[in-house]
Amino acid sequence: RLLANFLNGNSAGNSIEAVDLVTNEFKNEFDFDLPLFLSFSNDEMKKYLSNFKFNEQHLEKLADLLAEMNTSKIYLTRALELLDLVDEISNSFSFERNNKKIKIQQLLKNEVASQARNDK
Repeated sequence: RLLANFLNGNSAGNSIEAVDLVTNEFKNEFDFDLPLFLSFSNDEMKKYLSNFKFNEQHLEKLADLLAEMNTSKIYLTRALELLDLVDEISNSFSFERNNKKIKIQQLLKNEVASQARNDK
């Protein structure tokens, strides 16, 4: 539902408003602090997630949402870390999940290249 709400809001060109909406819904619905979650180290992220009853599908959807919300390095990196976590706890290999990871890695490379050009 959050992903659908975000995509609907984002398609209207209100990406900042859509990100704020999703952030607020996470806080109100789940008491999940998205900005705090993004600031954690990988180990802290895992500990924080243990406070919630997220299964593999929830974590993968959260990764999808983060990758769609923002193409900044922090969002993409956290999405990739979530997909790695799903791989760790999953009993099966997913080609779809692997393709998502490849796509995010490519977006991260593009982000780094873009930053390097802007720093010149």
